[in-house]
Amino acid sequence: MKKIRFISFLVCAVLFAGTLGGCSPATTKGPELVVATGTDASTFDPHFTTDSATEVLNKNLYNNLVKFTADMQIVPDLATKWDLAQDGVTWTFELRRGVKFHDGTAFNAQAVKACFERLLDKNTGSPRRSVLEMIKEIQPVDEYKVKIVTAYPCGSFLQQLAHPVAAIISPAAIKKYGKDLARNPVGTGPFKLAEWVSGEKIVMDRNPDYFEGAPQVQRVVFRIVPEDATRAMLIESGQVDVALRLPVTELQRLRTNKDLNLIETPTLMTMYVALNNQRGALRDVRVRQAINYAVDKDVLLKDILGGLGTVADAPISSATWGYAKIGAYPCDRAKAKDLLAGAGYGNGVELELWTPVGRYLMDRQVAENLQAQLAEVGIKVKIRQWEFQSLMAEVKKGQFDMVLLGWSPSTGDADQGLFPVFHSTQWPPGSNRAHYKNPQVDSLLEKAKQEVNPETRKSMYAQAEKLIMDEAAWLFLYYPKQVVVTRANVKGIEVLPAEHIIFGKVQKG
Repeated sequence: MKKIRFISFLVCAVLFAGTLGGCSPATTKGPELVVATGTDASTFDPHFTTDSATEVLNKNLYNNLVKFTADMQIVPDLATKWDLAQDGVTWTFELRRGVKFHDGTAFNAQAVKACFERLLDKNTGSPRRSVLEMIKEIQPVDEYKVKIVTAYPCGSFLQQLAHPVAAIISPAAIKKYGKDLARNPVGTGPFKLAEWVSGEKIVMDRNPDYFEGAPQVQRVVFRIVPEDATRAMLIESGQVDVALRLPVTELQRLRTNKDLNLIETPTLMTMYVALNNQRGALRDVRVRQAINYAVDKDVLLKDILGGLGTVADAPISSATWGYAKIGAYPCDRAKAKDLLAGAGYGNGVELELWTPVGRYLMDRQVAENLQAQLAEVGIKVKIRQWEFQSLMAEVKKGQFDMVLLGWSPSTGDADQGLFPVFHSTQWPPGSNRAHYKNPQVDSLLEKAKQEVNPETRKSMYAQAEKLIMDEAAWLFLYYPKQVVVTRANVKGIEVLPAEHIIFGKVQKG
């Protein structure tokens, strides 16, 4: 009996020491869910979140007025219903009653006003302000009704309100913490932050008063494990319950494991290499086009991704509203060499490629394959690997040639798919990491933002997408699928195409 107890203690210590702080307390009610993820959070302040990896976490702490279903349909969240006046700019939202923030503050119309006004205040400095910049005024009508007036009719307004930046934050927390909300998030979501040890773990305890019902699990522990193979080992051995972004080589093997389930879904994401349009040889459109012609994207998908994706034939994915099939750059290395020669680089060019490790599916391997393919046309690439959040901080400084990234429009709409990454006002610290600038594209994106006729909007976006592709603002790669691996006893995880993974309804048997 003593031997059994000793073994139990030893197993617990090995599995969780240094990461979870030991075994769960005996007083814990309900099971604990452990998730292995490759990247840490950047901030828990939604107004300053610029990456999908952090949005996954914030979506479990906060709610919006409206939200997306798994098929990207808008449904109620903190608002129960809404109405648009005949003027096309006045929206009235009925709010859910009896909801409390994690700090006990009541959710009401004043909370909506305080949150959105903070986001829209230019002094706040939110890099995502453009998502809701069309809002002109927020008018509480009574405690549970609020009017939001936009400066112009906006065809994607509800989708914008479902974006993670539009999460509703406790007004008391805004006043108390200010910029320190980054480490002190207070939302209304199914979980509340209990602990954050940067680079190691993020612990969320369930919200027993959650308006959709308290989660079945007592807490969710996100273990930060950058190494792909280690995450695979952890899920296979049962040391974690969920694993995110496992490499294709591991997925092929894990599919045969009866103790595991693989949840495979499409995404809104475009994987790309941001080509710094304002730096060195990359200022020349011919060099950027040559890079696109030099890469066989089918090889990437087949040899590196195991078929988990499709070749990008537009700047946004086919799952995004407003997508127009422009046509992928074919692999034509003779043409690539001619373009380089015409630009004065017939003897080759040297560039540096930055890549995260553990953020995207097979990201390091993709970068290495790109290095080999570009060498075929005389482009010598030096790879620099980064931890994801460190990479994102450095990218904002703009001192790079190329960087491997993904862009997932969290609204499912072309406005968010294009404006933040291609409009010239969105250069870093915004999301236009390629430093792309085209006045015609700017004009089309601005007009489309204010257009309510869906067919007219689609036409404008199609024109913009063609210009962006023709000018090779990026090296356009592919639209990846996402695979979440769980133990067989885990059910109820919601996986959305926007890369959001919701644990509020998860069950662990």
